[in-house]
Amino acid sequence: MKLLLALVLSLTAAAAADLTLIDAGKSDYQIVLPDALPSPALDESLVQTARLLQTAFLANKAEIAVVREKERDGSKPALMLGNTVLAQKNGLDVTKLRDWSYVQRVVGRDVILAGNDQASKAKVENARRPNWDRVGTAKAAVDFAREFLGVRFLYPDLPGYTPVSGAAKIDLMASPAIEFLPMKTITVPDTLNVTKTPLLRVNSAHPAGGSFYDLAHNRFPRVDEQFGGHTWERAVPAELFAEHPEYFALISGSRLKPEGNGQYCLSNPDVQERIYRDLVSHLERGFDSVDLGQPDGFRECQCEKCEALYGTSKDWSEKIWIFNREVAQRVEKSHPGGQITMMSYILTAQPPKTFNQFPANTCIMLTGTNEEDIAPWRGIEVPRGFTGYVYNWCPNLGTRYTPMRTPGYIELQVQRLAAARIQSLYRDGPGQLFGLEGPVYYTMGRMFDDPANNHAKDLIPEFCEGAFPDKSITFYMRAFYDELYHAIALYSDHIGTRNDVWTYKPLPTDARGRKTVQDPFQLIAFLYTPRVLAAMEGHLAQSEQLARTPKIKTRLALVRAEFDYLKHFAKVVHLHQAWQMAPDQPSLHRLLDAIDVRNAYIATLYAKGHQKEWNHVLFPFPGHDAKHLQLAYDGYQEPYASTCFNWNTKAMRHAPPPGLKKLTIAKTTAKLTLDSPEWQTATAHELTLLPPLHTLPRPTTIRLLYDENALHLRAEATLGDETKFTAFNRDRVLTHQEAIDLYLAPNPAQPLFYRFTQGANAASRYDALNGRITDVMDPRHGKDDPTWNGDWHSETRVDAKTKRWHAYLVIPFKTLGVEAPTKGITWKANFGRNHVLPREQVDRAIWSSSLTSTRMDDTTVMGEIVFE
Repeated sequence: MKLLLALVLSLTAAAAADLTLIDAGKSDYQIVLPDALPSPALDESLVQTARLLQTAFLANKAEIAVVREKERDGSKPALMLGNTVLAQKNGLDVTKLRDWSYVQRVVGRDVILAGNDQASKAKVENARRPNWDRVGTAKAAVDFAREFLGVRFLYPDLPGYTPVSGAAKIDLMASPAIEFLPMKTITVPDTLNVTKTPLLRVNSAHPAGGSFYDLAHNRFPRVDEQFGGHTWERAVPAELFAEHPEYFALISGSRLKPEGNGQYCLSNPDVQERIYRDLVSHLERGFDSVDLGQPDGFRECQCEKCEALYGTSKDWSEKIWIFNREVAQRVEKSHPGGQITMMSYILTAQPPKTFNQFPANTCIMLTGTNEEDIAPWRGIEVPRGFTGYVYNWCPNLGTRYTPMRTPGYIELQVQRLAAARIQSLYRDGPGQLFGLEGPVYYTMGRMFDDPANNHAKDLIPEFCEGAFPDKSITFYMRAFYDELYHAIALYSDHIGTRNDVWTYKPLPTDARGRKTVQDPFQLIAFLYTPRVLAAMEGHLAQSEQLARTPKIKTRLALVRAEFDYLKHFAKVVHLHQAWQMAPDQPSLHRLLDAIDVRNAYIATLYAKGHQKEWNHVLFPFPGHDAKHLQLAYDGYQEPYASTCFNWNTKAMRHAPPPGLKKLTIAKTTAKLTLDSPEWQTATAHELTLLPPLHTLPRPTTIRLLYDENALHLRAEATLGDETKFTAFNRDRVLTHQEAIDLYLAPNPAQPLFYRFTQGANAASRYDALNGRITDVMDPRHGKDDPTWNGDWHSETRVDAKTKRWHAYLVIPFKTLGVEAPTKGITWKANFGRNHVLPREQVDRAIWSSSLTSTRMDDTTVMGEIVFE
């Protein structure tokens, strides 16, 4: 009995030794700042960090002072922020804390919260990629506030590009971004002595952030580091083409003028020197680390020197790796301590074959972070380790404005990244749906605190109880989110960008994969069924009825704005499918009404005062206007611009229903030429002129025949006054030149689309193949690839007197990879004409189109050609 009593007394004494920061609204504490910091910006960041802690005390009825160390009241204990004299006297050298590491330590009755508060050394010129100060003490403070003071960082408190110092402009107590949970007593163990190094040194996106929310969720901006980019174009800008075309890739016999991404002649010594100089210029400007990566949509130079480069023949993956290694070795000698992050992307997704050890200054950025992406690198020595891209919020036939991931997916992903020791992340697709995906972002941030012990099952309630601190509302909102995440789980875990069922091969032996889902409307209708939407609406409406406090109402209003957008979006999809099943006037008008209502709703999101309770508007996203939300601009894997979402509903209410074209092609045994008499008996098909026309209508007709070996097309086009035309080299896109365009899909079992374009000048020829690029990460995937050169024949004649030009195209079936069609075989096809006018204007005509699209490269409006 005596032993038990002694044990109880011992435990009671231990508990009593804990530091009491607040008890029943009273506190003896003060917050102490260093007397001096490296810069005014850092000083203001620590002032705001102190204000955050002060507000947490005030939320629990305790008023405490914020003072400089020299003004400290020696009779009171303190929360000591940053590089104070007290910290230094207790052996803490903050300059030795790397990255965002921090210390939380109790000394007597004082609590030291300190990190490395470091002013940025490097200056940048691109405002979209700013450099940042490192405010390590702020990271120490937000983690302390969450763990001990009941503070929940739920939504971004500041807009992108704004550091912690920007908190001076907001009322922290009133901000709906932060919740201060009521706590009658706040204690800290007197044994607190934590030194923590976060798993990540960078976790950024566009726009980058550095607010309390960002730091609390391990979203760290880049400090003196260039991270994750295609850098050759930075070293060899496009404007150099005029003076130095030899710097650029030789494609089909001519130097490729940059149109978008530049492509380069890597064997050129000046190109190599410029890439090296670009790297060292950043190091000389104060950066600790610089990135290195080949262009997006890489196209290899076809010159002899490039093929001979490094003795790898056509293996461009190895050429790039060897070049990167040589550059890193050179930088290691010229700029010791300078670090390089090389991009592993598409061509360089797999590690090098000819060596397995990189220089000591090298880090590899893996653009794939699934297990199959990480595994091949386990036998490669990369001294500085790995960074990575995550594509969680890059839509795959969804939109930027609809949810993409679940908390469960995030939990497993973070655990995988931690096991692979990924030290930095770039979120390609930032994730900005804080209403619908708030628990997802919260889970991701908190998982990085402790991947082994944190779990989504605990973090979702933690978020909901912080965001909606009313038990009944928490109950309904957890049901709301559960319904949503169950609905999108298949997409999140399997169909989404870079997941295991993102693409598939119909047969195991197929060389070319397909996207599993190709129709965006099919996907949206599957994910957001009427039942799912009704259930979510019920849960949200119940929450809104119960809401009493301003913060809860404001947060629910954000969820409501995003959810109503989702409902309008899904409703249009469902009604479009209904109209397709029953294409009558009532179905069409229900669809048109839904489109009009959706557009009217989007307009309300831009009304004055929308989300005025927030420091900045969270939805719609910054920089996104109504056209963006109407999906008028196709983004990466967002193919909505040509769909019903952007119909002219007024015109369609009075227009005839759309339809695709169909024609038959007769077979011939004659040896055809441009002037063969057989053309006179072939049916003429006139192309439809597309509005807006800039001049008088100039008609175009086509005639088609076929024989055992090839498809034959003859076109006749009326001209204006211009009858002389410039010659362009092969692979020059002719969409803005006088030309006849032909698009063919000969095999319905393969998603291959062949394009042949003949200019009015006989030398101007273009061909391309859509479907040739098999890597869906490549920006050319799903687009015409002009590096494909088919075997085909053409003739042209321009008649200046009659102001007509004639074109004759012969497309061998062998070139299309198919056998000669038999009677009744049907292909998909389309035909177009570009008519060039002065001042770079172009009139266009097309054979098959619809009210939803008149684009030649839109495969959904291709007509049918039937072989007789």
